[in-house]
Amino acid sequence: MTEVSNTESNLITPAAERLKAIPYSEVKPLLDAKHEADPVAGIAIANLTDIEPVETDKGIYHFHAARVFTSTPETPNFVNPHYHKIGEEPYNILRSDGGEMNLGYVKDGKVEWDAPRTVVAGEIINVKEGQVHSLRNIGQEPLDFTFACPDNHLIDNSPEKPEGDRYLTKNLPSGIPPQYPK
Repeated sequence: MTEVSNTESNLITPAAERLKAIPYSEVKPLLDAKHEADPVAGIAIANLTDIEPVETDKGIYHFHAARVFTSTPETPNFVNPHYHKIGEEPYNILRSDGGEMNLGYVKDGKVEWDAPRTVVAGEIINVKEGQVHSLRNIGQEPLDFTFACPDNHLIDNSPEKPEGDRYLTKNLPSGIPPQYPK
């Protein structure tokens, strides 16, 4: 199992370790039952309510499985680029025959992206607090992964939902990685 740690802390190590212990055979049926992506997140998400949450000083981390469906030029499929102001977010790649992780930061009102990198099954990716992230499926099969986060990471921040800690970047300059189909 490859582990890529781009995090500076061990605040979410217990959550990342718990992700590694979740067998793909348990989450695959949950994801197979999902036939379309959430229009905001861009992916299908299944809550893993049987996995005990992990408490950190940044919040209580709950566990989820997600699927990025296969893409076509007409329907590119990816996690809509976003960031969280509070808390890191570990991903465990379960199945990928072609996945691309894109990371960056908002600077001076626009997203500055790092070079994209290929992801493979068995890889753990720790997304830093404040880091814009998007996972794109460029393979022929669905890309499946598990992740852990506080509940507010799944709520878009807005005046109506100030507790939300998901900040979408699609409307910012360079808010979507440049290599994504438009």
